[in-house]
Amino acid sequence: MEIPFCHFGYHTKIQVRKMFRQLILNIKLRKKWYHRALYDTAFKLRGVRLPFPCVFGALFFNLHNLWLIFWRRTKQFLFYDPMFRYRCSSVGKSLYIEVNFPLILGYGSIFVGDNVKIGGNATFIVSYKTNPNPTISIGNDVYIGYASVLSCADSISIGNRVLIAEGCSIYDNNNHPIDPEARAKNEPVGQKDIAPVVIEDDAWIGAHSIILKGVTVGRGSVVATGSVVTKDVPAMTVAAGNPAKVVKKL
Repeated sequence: MEIPFCHFGYHTKIQVRKMFRQLILNIKLRKKWYHRALYDTAFKLRGVRLPFPCVFGALFFNLHNLWLIFWRRTKQFLFYDPMFRYRCSSVGKSLYIEVNFPLILGYGSIFVGDNVKIGGNATFIVSYKTNPNPTISIGNDVYIGYASVLSCADSISIGNRVLIAEGCSIYDNNNHPIDPEARAKNEPVGQKDIAPVVIEDDAWIGAHSIILKGVTVGRGSVVATGSVVTKDVPAMTVAAGNPAKVVKKL
């Protein structure tokens, strides 16, 4: 009976793996003189370093950075920028998407101004089956940090020169109904569970903060790291805590 080539190849791989594992085990146990020689040589090589480590380190470090810049710019130019512009209702000049393409869920509208930078693993959710056209509006010179989430069932408006640090979440809705039976049926949130969010010009949202529905963050205000904002933040103030309260005037 002829043995199929793929079957023979599979068993050959298994045998090679077994032989390699046995060789490694023998070297570790130093069973014979050549096993001991290989073990001692490998142990000595652990301490060997390239000559002129600063020169080689600088060369490889800068080559690595140049490669990253080239690859990111290539992805931005060929893939991310045209895909994002296709998906959005309007996008201004000088868009920059860091690391990878954001996750966009739903069919609502997204308006983006000039000089906007979007961090890696950002998420835009613009559909909760409650309103026909949920809308996210982002002004000029805005930064949206790594792993930030904008969840919109009606309206999230972000002004100019706003900084949103990494891991922030902005919700204009409760995400799920409060009624457990409605949640079990996977029903969308009701209109009473939705209220627009407004972040005015020059505001700064600290890392891992949460902005909940119906909140307005005033012009020039700062939301401290890790805050949970449930009520309006007046202009030119610092809010901190859970729930966030004004702790300082600017």
